[in-house]
Amino acid sequence: MLPNELEQGFRNHNETKEFDEFVEAHKQLVSRTEESRKAFPGENYGEPDRIKGNALVYRQVLLHRSIYLFEGSASAAVNENAYSMVLNIRGHFETTASLGYLHRRLQSLKKDDISSETLDRDLCVQMLGVRHESIPEAPDPKNILSLFEHADKSVNISVLDQTAKHRYILKDCYEYLCEFCHPNFHSNFVAIDLDKSVPEFRFRHGQPMRDEEFKVIKYLFISAPIFVDLYDQIPDLLPCTE
Repeated sequence: MLPNELEQGFRNHNETKEFDEFVEAHKQLVSRTEESRKAFPGENYGEPDRIKGNALVYRQVLLHRSIYLFEGSASAAVNENAYSMVLNIRGHFETTASLGYLHRRLQSLKKDDISSETLDRDLCVQMLGVRHESIPEAPDPKNILSLFEHADKSVNISVLDQTAKHRYILKDCYEYLCEFCHPNFHSNFVAIDLDKSVPEFRFRHGQPMRDEEFKVIKYLFISAPIFVDLYDQIPDLLPCTE
């Protein structure tokens, strides 16, 4: 759920016109939730039923993450917490990239560029991959930047309909958001005001976000609609089953 105070937050930062768009983006995500899906017991890699079942489960897993990160961004915005807000938004882009990776691999299967077994194994890596030594038998997850590479190809072709010129819309946004999430300049600037008349740095403890920091929430207007577009296209890319 979105916090009740969110609309006032948009007003406070002179973004009133964007509030309805934000609510609609959230509504589009929530409207696609499912209660459950049957597990497919197939053990052989590459079985069409197995790929279809796992892909649709993974799609819902990513939707769950997408919704909660969207709502987390909104809650952080209400609390005037720029760091938390941008971390959630960045996580949302990672989620969209993960769905875009699945979309791209399914496209490749449909064009016979990869085998069904390869896609099945890649999907299992996405669902089960763990980097921490607590589960040593788990496969290593895909590098997040490689997911963005695949996802942006799908976005260009299947969302933006731009086959001639490749754009890195998701990756470029992600790299910008990272500047707020790491202790670099953009992140550091959130904490200080410079009074040149003294001169001195004034620390912004307990202060609300500046308007330009709050505006970063509009990056969800890029990630969320792309997520929805890719999500809706997945069923048409799945292998045919009996």
